[in-house]
Amino acid sequence: MNLIIYEKSPIYLIIHVSLGVLSVFYTPVLWIFLGYQFLQLVLNKRFFLFELRVKNGNSLEHTVVKLVEFFVGFLIGTILKYNKFHLRI
Repeated sequence: MNLIIYEKSPIYLIIHVSLGVLSVFYTPVLWIFLGYQFLQLVLNKRFFLFELRVKNGNSLEHTVVKLVEFFVGFLIGTILKYNKFHLRI
């Protein structure tokens, strides 16, 4: 079984995870991301920055996937933030 909710370039996954990490250190990123995702869901639109286009159609499933990607980044950022004294880079 191949579950694909939507196809996208890997750059968007990287961006969502990176924004999650950044939101741990810069709280406004969290609120902007959540507001932006909510706006896309309510307007039933999807904005593609790197393709410079807007597509009709959005779903709760699509939004949840983006929020999970963001949350993974948030967890990574939280681990980095609270373990920074233990890291030996």
